[in-house]
Amino acid sequence: MVVSLSAKDDIRFISSVFVVVKSTLFTITQLVLQQYDTSSQLLFTSPYVPRLLNYTLSRLLVWDAVFFIKIAQRGYVFEQEWAWGWLWMGSIRVVGDWFVLPVLTLLYPALSEGEYDELGNKVGSIYGYAIAALIIAHVGHYLAVVMLYFTSRTIEQHIRSKSSDDTKLPGNGSQSVFPLVSALLYVITPGGIFMSAGYAESLFAFCSFVGIYFRECEQHILAGLAFLVCCCLRGNGVLWGIVFLNDLFEVAKVGNWKKSIAVIVGGSLVGIGFLAGQIYAYLVYCPGREWCNNTVPLIYGYVQSHYWNVGFLNYWRTWQIPNFFFAFPTWFMFYRSYQKYRSVPHLRPYVIIEMTMLVMSLFVWHVQIITRVGTCMPLVYWYVAERIFADAPEEAEEEKEEEENVVENRWSLKGIMNRVRADFRRHEGLWAVRYMVTWIGVQAVLYASFIPPA
Repeated sequence: MVVSLSAKDDIRFISSVFVVVKSTLFTITQLVLQQYDTSSQLLFTSPYVPRLLNYTLSRLLVWDAVFFIKIAQRGYVFEQEWAWGWLWMGSIRVVGDWFVLPVLTLLYPALSEGEYDELGNKVGSIYGYAIAALIIAHVGHYLAVVMLYFTSRTIEQHIRSKSSDDTKLPGNGSQSVFPLVSALLYVITPGGIFMSAGYAESLFAFCSFVGIYFRECEQHILAGLAFLVCCCLRGNGVLWGIVFLNDLFEVAKVGNWKKSIAVIVGGSLVGIGFLAGQIYAYLVYCPGREWCNNTVPLIYGYVQSHYWNVGFLNYWRTWQIPNFFFAFPTWFMFYRSYQKYRSVPHLRPYVIIEMTMLVMSLFVWHVQIITRVGTCMPLVYWYVAERIFADAPEEAEEEKEEEENVVENRWSLKGIMNRVRADFRRHEGLWAVRYMVTWIGVQAVLYASFIPPA
């Protein structure tokens, strides 16, 4: 594997690629002229700002992003809005109030003097929260890329020593390009436009990678704090508790009780992060709602099933088949990375979490969200990074045998499929990159058009 330059040079190169990719995705969204649903256009109609700003925001903030900025503006009003983590809306509100709105009102003073909605909020403030959501999403993605770079440098020793021998990394103490390639792959993550368009995924991924980094440094309390933030951003952050259960089992086997205490404290922080919002919602709504009488009265599970139809096989409908196709490549990469790293003891908790997400997205969740929710799992990017440098033509005899198998009718359907299959086996990493680059472009068009997946 080629030796990389210094970390400073790597980050500079990553930053350049990041700007190019983000600029391309932004341009694609702005080229979409028609939208299937015009909900976002109803939010951005102020005559006090340039029409171009209204147009731009209406293409970038659609689907759930509309809910996010409205909740940030007026707080939680409807019960179904508790499907989303409170910290994401809180972050939008803080950045909007403290940084964006002052600048906007300075540029467009009429915004601060405009009309008020039925809850007493300035209608113009939605612009501040919309721009804040976009800023946080972009910054969060960039920080996640950089954090994955440093996390990959930390984890590489376990991959080099324990995973299969098809990865040739330098063993002379020099810095390999494995962290660099992993980070570059994360720039073109299948999360794509959702890492830019006001969703919590980018900030969630950053905090996830911070938690993984601290865990690798055996700073379990700091890792717990990072994962606590994850739980406040997204409900599936509770899955990071699996890391602490695994580590507690490992340290208990060797009788390291001092470390056990740190692991327990870190794991407890994950639980606190998840339960904090649930307890607050219980105090607000209960008694009076049917879920208040459940054995475990959590609003999150009730809202997901009652309002968003989340449940076992609920999504298995014929009209959802296209969404299964959208999700399949991510499932496949999850499975391939599972095959690769399941025998690496140090990576076991990440493998368990990844496969849990795969199973849940296949049978319980809205299947297409795996392309963005799965962006918190680094195993995929480590796997593809390894495969890129492990990919090589097979031995001459094997290639000759493959050619003989299709020589009779090279351009028949069977012949084409055989050649594609053989090429995929030899260049799986390259195929993964092809998919990511193609997908994020297509996804940007679909998203801005208000067409699934979302």
